[in-house]
Amino acid sequence: MKSGKVLLTAGSTLVFGLLLFVGFQWWAPSLSAESLTKEEVNQTAKDKYPGTIIKTTKSEGEEYQVEMQLETGVYLIRMDAKSGEVRSIKETIVHAAEETTEKMPQKQLTQNEIMARISSQGDLEQIDFVQEKDNSYYKAVVNKKNEKITLILDPYTGAIIDSTMVADSIITENEAIAIAEKHVKGTGDDTEFYQPSGQTPYYLVEVELEDDRDAVVQVDGYTKEVKTITWEDDEVDDNDGHE
Repeated sequence: MKSGKVLLTAGSTLVFGLLLFVGFQWWAPSLSAESLTKEEVNQTAKDKYPGTIIKTTKSEGEEYQVEMQLETGVYLIRMDAKSGEVRSIKETIVHAAEETTEKMPQKQLTQNEIMARISSQGDLEQIDFVQEKDNSYYKAVVNKKNEKITLILDPYTGAIIDSTMVADSIITENEAIAIAEKHVKGTGDDTEFYQPSGQTPYYLVEVELEDDRDAVVQVDGYTKEVKTITWEDDEVDDNDGHE
């Protein structure tokens, strides 16, 4: 009788052990399941909700938070990191507000603001706002060191889109003579052209006056300005000339 109880106890223990082993084998895979990857979660979200993934983050609580742009707005979807099950879905207006800000039209700079931004480019000669069919810009012309520069500028940022530089042309010999004759009221006699390295080219025009005095007039090759006048037997240049 005693041996029968022993056998019954042993049998019960064996059956319990088998049930425990089978149960462990059944539940073990789920207990050791790894979290889904971000790509898998995104795909799961897309399968459930047609839209565009904005951002996906994983929290410490084994949960993914997926921001999606759906047809009716932007939503925050909380998903189980292992099963991909949706825990909650909630509309958010954060990104909608940001998009509204980004779509706001830029403010066009005023002409004075553009002028201030290009003040270092040279002496402003002209500036215009140009409105074309699909484009608009500021067009400015500045002068710098005997060069004329045309600038095309973005009307919203003031950035220089394009620039074209054209050097001023040198005046002719006849122009230099005419300028010298008019300045000292005489007749041009002889002319020499000089173009020293690193300096502005110029003409020296000898002019004979009715009172038999002779003057040598220096005329700037670019600006037509009379730079100096040297009178016969004078040792000192005269910038003011003789009117």
